[in-house]
Amino acid sequence: MATLYGVGVGPGDPELVTLKALRLLEEVPVICAPRSREEGESLAGEVVASLLGEKLRSKELLLLYFPMTRDRKVLEEAWREAASQVVARLRRGKDVAFVTLGDPSFYSTFPYLRQAVLALAPETRVAVVPGVSSLSSCMALGGVWVQEDERLAVIPVTGDFSFDSWLNEFDCLVFLKGGRHWGRLREFLAARGFLAQARLVERCSTPEEKVRLAAEVEKAPYLSQVIVHRSRF
Repeated sequence: MATLYGVGVGPGDPELVTLKALRLLEEVPVICAPRSREEGESLAGEVVASLLGEKLRSKELLLLYFPMTRDRKVLEEAWREAASQVVARLRRGKDVAFVTLGDPSFYSTFPYLRQAVLALAPETRVAVVPGVSSLSSCMALGGVWVQEDERLAVIPVTGDFSFDSWLNEFDCLVFLKGGRHWGRLREFLAARGFLAQARLVERCSTPEEKVRLAAEVEKAPYLSQVIVHRSRF
């Protein structure tokens, strides 16, 4: 049985892809990239295309559809469909690299695909190649750091805003995909006196990247991270 690799390609800037990830992408015959719309593009796939250039022509590129929904049945069906395509290649002896933005172990689609693949083919070998996470990239761009005994909280914004106590327990908080519920998150921070200490990082590690004072932002792109630091800002 061939090997399924979960490969992190960083937050979007091809220059932040690791040497190990690049070597592996050059070696494997099949590369899979996720997309959230059936006819849409893949951000991770675009990173791969810019890295490999003409070398990509010699490989099979699969764009796997993972819908943006919280409907568990819809998601599980998508995972099974994607896994069946991957397993078909693995059973032909072809190693497969599934690329994901950031790091495969850090809020990515890869764990779901891995589980679905192992359900169909338990003998599959699985390996993970870590990547630079969006968290690291956004903190670097925003000029934010944590040190000594400072405490860091990483919070995926899902619509559940039951984290009041965290604002006082942690020195730095990073809200992942904060643009998804920015209106509510902005009101939440303002009501608790933390909006002035927040920065919003948009489209980090892309040509459109920017850091803005959160208090000045009315609308934010989906791929935005919000950083609150109680003493740095």
